[in-house]
Amino acid sequence: MESLTSIVQIQLFSDDPAGRGGLVEVHDGYKFVQCRHMPHQTAIICEAAGTRGQSWMRHVLTKERRAALKELGFAADRQTGNFIRRWDPPPEPKLLMAFMVHALDVGYGSSGQDTEMQYGWFTAAECPARVAAGNPYGGAVVLLGTKVKNVAQGCRLEPQDEGDQKPLPRPPAMPDDAPDIRSRQYKAIAEAVDWVAEGTGPEHHIAIFSWGDFYIQCLKAEDPSMQCEVVSADINPRLKPVLTPAVGRRLKKLGFLEPGYSLNYAQVFPLKAGAAGDGTKAIAETLAQAAQQGFGTYAFLPLQVERLTSKPAR
Repeated sequence: MESLTSIVQIQLFSDDPAGRGGLVEVHDGYKFVQCRHMPHQTAIICEAAGTRGQSWMRHVLTKERRAALKELGFAADRQTGNFIRRWDPPPEPKLLMAFMVHALDVGYGSSGQDTEMQYGWFTAAECPARVAAGNPYGGAVVLLGTKVKNVAQGCRLEPQDEGDQKPLPRPPAMPDDAPDIRSRQYKAIAEAVDWVAEGTGPEHHIAIFSWGDFYIQCLKAEDPSMQCEVVSADINPRLKPVLTPAVGRRLKKLGFLEPGYSLNYAQVFPLKAGAAGDGTKAIAETLAQAAQQGFGTYAFLPLQVERLTSKPAR
């Protein structure tokens, strides 16, 4: 905590000689709380992620959690769609750091993963550059040196334009050999999950299971866990007629987190170091159930399995 407090002290309570603004962020997946400081000013402005920048935050920003943010002094901002709290004067660095972590927890819920922190400088401006709406971390202030594909300038963050969405093809009828199809699909899923789990070394092992527009993907980056995601209508709006709130509740019963931590429904499965077995069998069963309960009869479309390896980002 001492080193974190020192970072907050430098970024938010001291003026940068180069005249840049200082920023500290805590995040859990794509859920974030940022606090920033402009040079020669005493105020610190804290922002929490909103639904304009990341529409999928509506899953985690329940009425109760919005009320919790309000209790902490946050108010909805018309310009950015985020939640803002202005401190003037601010609390001491240690208390401000604790406030940020607490706001992230009560405002968005915990994914069970470790909260991460980043910090740095931004070009000092009353309306700093932000990640454009509809992208991961949409609405967040962009740090200098960070590679961001879509950046929004100006004081107002414009919502994402979904454009015209072509409707999905008609769902297939329930096939007569549905049990056999499910059995073959489970076998293909289980073999790919074993392959992901057995991956070693620095490369990421990724398996993507797709049924037309619908997909589930799994990644093993480090022992001892595997993260799997089920596509959401937030990433592909044309899936809304199928991926309804009722489907979201069924996926939640299977252990998936609603979009917020990720753009998709996500679950982290623990793995026993080294080998496939009962653990991967349970993962495969969960994924097969997710497809059957989430995709309707679209889950009887031909299953495509893609296996990829990728080097971790540095």
